[in-house]
Amino acid sequence: MLLTAWRLLVATSAATGVVLAAREYDVWWTALSQLANGAVAVCFGGLAAYTLLTGRREPRSPWLQGALATTMTLVCLAYLPMQNGNVTQGWSVLEHVVTPALVVADFVFVSRNQADVRWWHPVTWLLPPLAYLVWYVGSDLAVYAALDPGRPAVFTTQLAVLAAVMLAVGFAFYVAGRRRRDLVLAR
Repeated sequence: MLLTAWRLLVATSAATGVVLAAREYDVWWTALSQLANGAVAVCFGGLAAYTLLTGRREPRSPWLQGALATTMTLVCLAYLPMQNGNVTQGWSVLEHVVTPALVVADFVFVSRNQADVRWWHPVTWLLPPLAYLVWYVGSDLAVYAALDPGRPAVFTTQLAVLAAVMLAVGFAFYVAGRRRRDLVLAR
């Protein structure tokens, strides 16, 4: 029951951030921050329901939780320098600080399935942001001044940095999961 309540707290934090951002902006649904928080709200609501309906702590594979943790870390880390991060408004604090911290805490400390992370998961965790990037460029969204495809050198450099950060974070999550497994096996 405690795990279900925790997962509902994470889902509520994410959903509240999205609702507050939607009240603030007309095109809130074009930003990665809102889309990622929306995904967290839906997925953590689903994880809470999964726990209640099956009696199991969580799904066997940690892929989804790792992808969400990695993407939310990107949302947090990229927002501050790339958008001159405004974390004085409630929606921004929830979307860029609180929810990412909760999702990472869930993956690193709460989940029990992260010991099953495979070495290739961090590479595949790049897929959700890559799908967003394809839509971003293809639809000419121009949400982020630092990601302007019209300036190819800057655009490519920014993408390389973001990809490197995401891979580093993903592999750090992989190592944390493996260490946790080793601690459990040593007992």
